[in-house]
Formats: sequence, C-alpha cells, structure tokens
Amino acid sequence: MSTNWIRENIRQVHIDFHMPEFPRDAIANFHAEEFVSHFVRAKVNVIGVFTKCHFGNAFYDNKVGHKHSGLKGDFFGEVLTEAKKHDMKVIAYYSLGTDAHAVLHNPDWYQVDEKGKVRGSEGTVWELPCLNSPYREELVIPQVKEITEKYEMDGYLFDIPYIHNHYCFCKYCKKKFLEEYGQVLTPELLETNRELVIGFGIDSAARCMKEIYDVIKKIRPDVLVNCNGAWRMGEPAEVNATSDYGLWESQPSATGSFLGHSIRARHIRTLDVPVQIMTVRFTEGWGLMSCKTAEQLKFEFACIMANGGIINIGDQVMPDGTLQAGVYDIIGEAFNFVEAREAYCIGGKSVRHTALIANNTNNWYHDKDDSATFGAAKMLIEGHHQFDIYYNDNFPDLEGYKVVVLTENVNLSSTSIQLLDSFVANGGLLLAEGAATYSKETKDFQLADVLGLHYLERTPYPFAYFTENEDLWHGVARIPQLVEGEFIKTIPATSETLSYIQWPLTVPAVNRAFRHPMPPAGAISDFPGISVNKYGKGTAIYVAAPVFRTYWNSNHFWVRRIMMNLLDQYAREKYYEVEAPVHVEANMMEKDGKKYLHLINFQNIHAGEKNSSFYDPIENITPVYDIQVYINDKRIQTATTRPDNERLMTEQTEEGIVFTVPKVHIHTIIELSEN
Repeated sequence: MSTNWIRENIRQVHIDFHMPEFPRDAIANFHAEEFVSHFVRAKVNVIGVFTKCHFGNAFYDNKVGHKHSGLKGDFFGEVLTEAKKHDMKVIAYYSLGTDAHAVLHNPDWYQVDEKGKVRGSEGTVWELPCLNSPYREELVIPQVKEITEKYEMDGYLFDIPYIHNHYCFCKYCKKKFLEEYGQVLTPELLETNRELVIGFGIDSAARCMKEIYDVIKKIRPDVLVNCNGAWRMGEPAEVNATSDYGLWESQPSATGSFLGHSIRARHIRTLDVPVQIMTVRFTEGWGLMSCKTAEQLKFEFACIMANGGIINIGDQVMPDGTLQAGVYDIIGEAFNFVEAREAYCIGGKSVRHTALIANNTNNWYHDKDDSATFGAAKMLIEGHHQFDIYYNDNFPDLEGYKVVVLTENVNLSSTSIQLLDSFVANGGLLLAEGAATYSKETKDFQLADVLGLHYLERTPYPFAYFTENEDLWHGVARIPQLVEGEFIKTIPATSETLSYIQWPLTVPAVNRAFRHPMPPAGAISDFPGISVNKYGKGTAIYVAAPVFRTYWNSNHFWVRRIMMNLLDQYAREKYYEVEAPVHVEANMMEKDGKKYLHLINFQNIHAGEKNSSFYDPIENITPVYDIQVYINDKRIQTATTRPDNERLMTEQTEEGIVFTVPKVHIHTIIELSEN
C-alpha cells in the first residue's frame, strides 16, 4: 500500500469540532465553500475532518448514531466534496474512546475504575465508553461501515483508541478477562499482577483497532488507517500494527519545552512508516481560542520538517460552524515558509553519527516527558551533535554510527547487549550513565567488561559532586560540580578515572542543617564519577550519575557542558562541526545524493509566573549571524543556502571545507555538493 501522499503533503491541518448541542446557533453558519476557502488560501494540502466528536455527535448524513441536532446538512460530506475540488486529501476523524451520548444513554457501557466509579466527568467532554462493551458492536463498527461505504476519504484518524490507563473493571471486561485468563479481574489483581491486567487492556484496544482496520480495508483497501498515538516511542507493537501511518501529539504547552518537536522527529525518522508530529494553533492546549504568532509556527514547523517529520497543526471550528479567518492568515504565512523549504526536506534520511538508545516511559502528550530521554536529547541538540533516537531494542545493526549513548533507564535484551559489545570492540564510542544496563539478576552491568568496571551499590546521598578535571571543565567554573541526583558506586577493573565522586558535606537532617538544602562538597571518595575504558578498538565512557535526567529537571548548564566536553574529546569522525549558540539547532539529512545541513534558530521571551503559565510563547526570533561550519568530508566542494540560493565562500581544510553562514533567522538550509 502506498503512503506517498501523506509523506509528500506535509502542510496538514486537523480541524477539531467537539461540539455540544446546547449552543443556540450551533453550526448555523456553516458553508462548505467558505469553510474550505480558508485552507486553499493558507496552502493546506491535507485536512482532518470530523465524522463524530467526543460528545458522540455525528457530523455526516447518517443512519447510525446520533447526528448533531444543529446540523441540517452533511458537514463531513460537503467539506470532503469541496476539498477534492482543490486536490486536498481528507482524513476522517472519529472519536473512539470518548462518546458522551453513547454512555449517557447506555450506562452499562461506561468504563469503571478501581474504586467502582464510572469514568465520566460532568462538565467536560471526558465520558468514557469501554471498548469491551457492546459499544463496539452496536455503534462503532456499524458507524465506521456506514462512513466508509458512503464517502471516498483518503485516511482515518481514530482518537483515544485505548481504555483509560489500560484497565477497566466494568462487567464486560470482567467477563472477558475470566474467559481468557480463568481469573477474576479485581483491583487487587491490578496491585499484585499489574502487567497481566495492563496487558489485557492493551490487547483489548489492539483487537478493537484490528476489527476497525479490517472493516475499512474490506470496503476501501487504499484508505490509510491510524489511531492517535500509533508509532510513538514505546507504543505497543500490536497497536502500531493497526496503523498505516503514525501520529505523535507534540505541544510546547504540554511540557513547557520547545524541544519536543525535534526530539520526537529524531525518533520517528528511524521508522519505516510516515508519522505526523501534531502541534496546535492554540497557545495553551486544545480549544483555547488563542493563536500563536507566525514566527512561532515557522519555528515549530521547521523543527518538524527539518528533522524528518510530517507537519500537522490543530485548529478548532467555532460553535456556529465557521473558521476564524485571522488564524489562516497566520497559518498561511507559516505554510508559505514551509512551501519554500519542503522540497529540501520531504523524503530526507538522517546522516548517521550518534544513536541515542533510550526508554521513553511516559509518552502521552499531556504527561511530563521522560526526563532521561529528553535530557539526553536536549544535551545533544544544544551541543550540535548529529543523532537519532531509538527505543530500547528497536535499533538497527548500528552500521554507520560512530557513537552510542545509553540512558539510565534503557531496557536491553542480551542480543542488544551483544551488538553493543561488538560495536565498541570494532571501534565505536559508547557513553553510558547511571544504572544503564544494570541487571537485577547478576547485580552488575551487562556491559561490565566494556565499561571496565563493576556495579557496587547506590550511594546514600541524593546528590553529589564531580571532582575537577581540567580538560572537561572547559567553560565551567573550576570547582567541584554538583549533580542533583543519586550517584552509583562502581569498582574499576580496567577503566581509567577522569573525575571522582565527591560526597556532600552531609545530608541535611535535625541538627545538620546547612545554608542551602544541598550542602557544599566534602570528602572525595575512592569511586569514579567519570571513567573511560579502552575495549578492543573502541572506547567506553561511564558517568556514575543520572546526568540526563537531572539536566532535564534542573537545567544546570554545567552538567551539559561537562558531558559535551567529554563527547567532543572522544567522539571522532564528526561529519560537521558548528560554532553557534546553544539555542541554534543543527541537523544533517541526505536526499537524492546531496546532504543538507539544517540550522534552526530559537528564542522566546522572559519567563513569567511558572506556576500558572504553561510556557513562554515566541513573539520574535532575533537572527543569529556569522555561524562557522566545518564539513569533514573531502568530497564536498560547494555550500549553497536554500531557499535563498546564495553560494557561500568556502576554504579547504585538512578534513574538508569550512564556511560561514552569514545569517540564520528561523531556518536556513545549506545544500552540500561535490561540485
């Protein structure tokens, strides 16, 4: 099945239309031609259009389910017809896991939590039917059949395809669980065998999506099917199998960080399926009728497309069925920016250098991101390193990679451990932190020989210090440097210690209070804080502290500088080196035999009250000037900026060429050629 259209059309808009029935003039002013004209003006080439919303209201000419009482015509059908006139692709949105009308009229369909309460929330849209109840057979499947038979859409998006938290104690779940496992499903079982209960919930969702998928494909084999969240980092394989393309929601307001788009894209570009990175027009989450600046959207879109993702931005239909024209002035300006650059981005593949192998344990868009994964990625982005992100064992044979970075919570099989052993032995560089590869069974690192040391125990202190190392302390004060996390004691075998763990003077307690809750450094221990080991033809670096997690949580710049000094000292064969501020992101892609260096510039405004403001929006981005770039490839002869088409002056070096990029406002692409 071809997924080319979704890969090649990256100016996508998803139009939310969760609409209750009480507004007096609901959908009264909807006109399909005017509605679609906004997308035409804004150069949109794919739109997501509602067939059924969270309130359970259908927005098409239906015989199954409840049609919104304010809708006189056929919202979905009319928008679809009009969009096709302008060669737009249309994705049909269907609210699967939330349907207020269904459960309010069929209370036995509700999900039930561990306290015996139905999962409904009066005053919000979150009324949750169980996918194991007759909701599926009596409403979902008949409705999906009706929609698919009636309309020639290009794709589907099924929202909230899971049981909440992956467990439910309704009578239908209990019945099915007993039939399948021969056990009674109880809240107590959730405590004693959580993996079994959660697995049942995930499997229930996957079977529901598989049934939906098969229904659609039988009617329209070429329609692409997706459930929201498929192909995110750590998404269950059985769920991914029901989706032809992926979708990963990514909003600065969810975590307060603008790094999410780049980090997510650096994972999904390693996959064989196209994946949308979905942001929103709103400054503070879905449905707040605000609008970001065009400057911010250009930056967000650049982060997505320059790193190999598909741009998708969410909007919200007004209660009367219209769109806000002013929003499409902004989106249109941002999509003009995309259109000028997309030819150099679509279909690009990452140039391999560093593989970050991690375990993104929290992957719901509204959860705090996994600190170890995102902290490592933040360091590498700010250090201008070229890297891709893999989930645990889902990494390739590492061909082409020069460096592997392991987070403290990575979960690797014996096969993966063997691959990493061979990688270092054959000349690769490994950087591992904290408890990475620790085995509870052997009470040692699985890569102990590679690291040249053995695990002893965790320290009793919740924080400690690195002793100074002149080479690694470049750019930081020559003092013991704090890491706000618990260190690990190790016993060196063949490794060389570069920095020792220095204990804090004490742990504050009664009669041991200090001026600050984290007292200054005290005794220097005998245990390595940073060590290096030669193994075969390669090198392994071990850092005895959770530096990635603590960097994400504390933003202590000195931790990042020490780690980047460490990598810069030992990492060789870098394809490029960029002399730029940390807020400039660099990334290298290749396409059609050419390499493209992407430089993305970002600044936002001063922070306000962090307890109540979601994040600091971008109003203006100040250009950065005169960025020096070294390309370590003797075959490269020319460097040309895109889309400005300015050929840069280059000088030969021993390794390749050096040139200066005169200006980066938001996103500059440098095309590198051999002639």
